[in-house]
Amino acid sequence: MNQNSLSFSLHRILVPLDASENSLTALDTAAELAAVLNAELEGLFVEDINVLQLCEFPFAREMSFVAPRFRPVDRAETERQLRIQAKRVQKLLSEAAERFHVPWKFRVTRGGVPAEVLAAAEEADLTILGRSGRSLSGRRGVGTTVRTVVSQGRGMTLIIQQGMRFQPPVQVVFTGSGNAEKALILAVDLGRKKDIPVVVLVPGDPEDQERLQKRAKELIAGRGGRASLHILPSPLDWSRIDQVVRLHGPGPLFLPCEEPQLHGEELQALVDAVQNPVLLVRSA
Repeated sequence: MNQNSLSFSLHRILVPLDASENSLTALDTAAELAAVLNAELEGLFVEDINVLQLCEFPFAREMSFVAPRFRPVDRAETERQLRIQAKRVQKLLSEAAERFHVPWKFRVTRGGVPAEVLAAAEEADLTILGRSGRSLSGRRGVGTTVRTVVSQGRGMTLIIQQGMRFQPPVQVVFTGSGNAEKALILAVDLGRKKDIPVVVLVPGDPEDQERLQKRAKELIAGRGGRASLHILPSPLDWSRIDQVVRLHGPGPLFLPCEEPQLHGEELQALVDAVQNPVLLVRSA
């Protein structure tokens, strides 16, 4: 990464909203980061086409809360409920933006939720997602949308656990790549602006570690920040990185994602394992 590319900035932060607790946690974090980074907050509500298509099946039924009986699913009523939900999350978005004094906008799309979020993320500088959301089955876990964005997305994506706040320390894996430099710069900038500690995790063989430490210190000094360096065991076992992260605290982990180390199934497994918020830094 050359010197000119070190002065990047984030202008648009996307947060998909579905009124679940996870997406509302993501909204609070998105608004807070937008304030710190002087970015615009963009909310997205997707009218799930799968829900609407269920209305077309004659056997589809829903439980009435007024009376203990099943009734046919009405498409017009379902669309009305979606509009109500969209207005509700728009109001929550406006309140969060006002609380943190950041500009915002909101839009509604219709389609498959993972595909719509993926398309919107292509136009954003950073996408923030709750780790899981509501599904037709009602099950919890890493949601389909998160899995899709992890496996197919580009750019930067922050994945947050329900109930977790953006708290110290910021941890960043520094491999010396272009994405690693971008991740370190963002971590140091956040640490400086929010006055929170930054921990740099340096992997590699002993010869590489000396070079990586030197480059990391140059970048940190160049941003006027502070950070502590922690040497990871060699060879690095990505399947155990969550153990290292937990030792330092509940703060977010910034990960430079490149082939072959952090890509595909390996990256998905790591996101599944790490309970801290995870920021994936990938080439746009």
